[in-house]
Amino acid sequence: MRYHNYDYGQFEQIDDLLHNVLDGSSEYAIIVTDLEDNIILWNKGAELIYGYTTIDMLGKQIPMDLLHKTEGLNSDIIFSNTNTFKSSICDYKMEAVKKDGSSIPVSVTVTPRINRNNETVGFLILSKDITKLKLEEQFRDVLIEITHLVNSSTEVTKMCESIVDVLSSFLDIPIVFICLFEPLNNTFSIVSQCGLCSGYDKHTCIYTVNESWIAHDKKACFLSYSQLKIHSENLSSHSIANFVCMKELNLEDISIIHVPLLSDIALIGLLHIVVPIHKKQFLLSESQILSLIANEIAAGVQRKRLEEENRQYSENLERMVIERTDELRKKDAQLVQSGKLATLGEMATGIAHEINQPLGAINLMAQGLLIAKRKNKCSNELLDTKLNSVVDQIDRISKIIAHLRTFARQSNNTKQELNVNNPIQDVFKLIGEQLKTRNIVVKLDLDSKLNHVLADHNKLEQVFLNIIGNARDALGDFEKKVIQMNTLDDCPKWLKDWEKSIYIKSYNQNDDVCVDITDNASGIDKQFINKIFEPFYTTKEVGKGTGLGLSISYGIIKDFDGTIEVDSESMKGSTFTIRLPSK
Repeated sequence: MRYHNYDYGQFEQIDDLLHNVLDGSSEYAIIVTDLEDNIILWNKGAELIYGYTTIDMLGKQIPMDLLHKTEGLNSDIIFSNTNTFKSSICDYKMEAVKKDGSSIPVSVTVTPRINRNNETVGFLILSKDITKLKLEEQFRDVLIEITHLVNSSTEVTKMCESIVDVLSSFLDIPIVFICLFEPLNNTFSIVSQCGLCSGYDKHTCIYTVNESWIAHDKKACFLSYSQLKIHSENLSSHSIANFVCMKELNLEDISIIHVPLLSDIALIGLLHIVVPIHKKQFLLSESQILSLIANEIAAGVQRKRLEEENRQYSENLERMVIERTDELRKKDAQLVQSGKLATLGEMATGIAHEINQPLGAINLMAQGLLIAKRKNKCSNELLDTKLNSVVDQIDRISKIIAHLRTFARQSNNTKQELNVNNPIQDVFKLIGEQLKTRNIVVKLDLDSKLNHVLADHNKLEQVFLNIIGNARDALGDFEKKVIQMNTLDDCPKWLKDWEKSIYIKSYNQNDDVCVDITDNASGIDKQFINKIFEPFYTTKEVGKGTGLGLSISYGIIKDFDGTIEVDSESMKGSTFTIRLPSK
């Protein structure tokens, strides 16, 4: 180290602390000046930081543009002959202007030099290159911001666009772009970028494992994705340079760094960073910083893709469920319709009787009119009476046939407000005469102030018809047993007095509308009571039942958000209770 000979005596006044620093590392620039700002000491550290040699600087005034303030006091105050620093130390950050015109961030400490007479004789300036510290601080901020972005709700492309913007703005990097690997076409494509010109989307890189197939301008990319390591090259050597529109960039002094994006050990893409050479050297020496950023990006991309796959899977599953539900509804509708037709088939004899009765009455009235005519006793009054009766009977037949058509028609699955009493009463249009001819007493106890429900009239009628029809058949079967038991000497009195009956009651209960259908047949065995709503389960003889009636009824009531339950006791009959929510 050299010292200017004209002021060698002043050097002896430097305290022990300065000597310790001088004997230490050259990472600090140590500059000593007199009161006229003449440099009397310029160490090796100062040469490394500013680029000027000791010979260049000793004996000369410190250049005012050597230090540009970024934080702290104005630089022209620091080196003036004032009393500002006579008894204080000042720390602040500046931009150190190097001999080649470039600048680097430095931390500066200015200390006044005091002689034995307590007089200020000059200044001691300690300067340290804080490029690494500043970049580390910037990278910490970048990592925090990227972590926030990858945990946001945005999709992959928008997340990557935000990440390249953050990298460019926070780190002052002119060009950043991300390529993601597309396995379907075996290529890397740019999904987001900052600093490239239009047409960049035409740039692609084909994935290969054969180095001999790689063009020179994509060699470093190949090394990164094949070795899963960070590689760099001069920007002018890479084909992406064709899409760089920043004319102020000297491509020969700019490098591109390729960072693999890995999820576990699977390659999902590459992060490309275009930086000046001095930043490249730092980033490559501190490659763990780039690895941390790459890991965050890769984890975010992978998580977003999984979220997208899950969303698509959920949507597809939902669509499949809807389609399957529609299919099941169609099949249920077909099953309900089949149940109707089966019920009508079982009731064919009874329906024929319903129609034969008015036809027989018409026949008798027609024959009576013919006899009266032959005997010349067919008066206008008699003719009017008989013809009116015929019209009434024909109207009755028409109503039966019309109701049969309505009942047999395919339901359109629409719900509307209705009074449950109406479908109950319509059941007897189909089997009312059957019940009479079989001597079944029907007792109706229908609430005239019944709340309305949201349901389908036709389907509810089918439910009531199924249950009442089952009660009719059960009463017929039990009647045969009663007749046999009445021949016994110890037959109980209630059996002798027994008569077939069906009791139907409708009523409001809390927020529900309820219907009880009770018969006094033999009841349902406890071992079978939990099976009666299962499809194709029946206790009837072969050919007398399909086993679908109660199963269909259960499904219909469930579709209307209701319930159907049964309570049965041996030798005392059964009660079916239907509950539907009030509208």
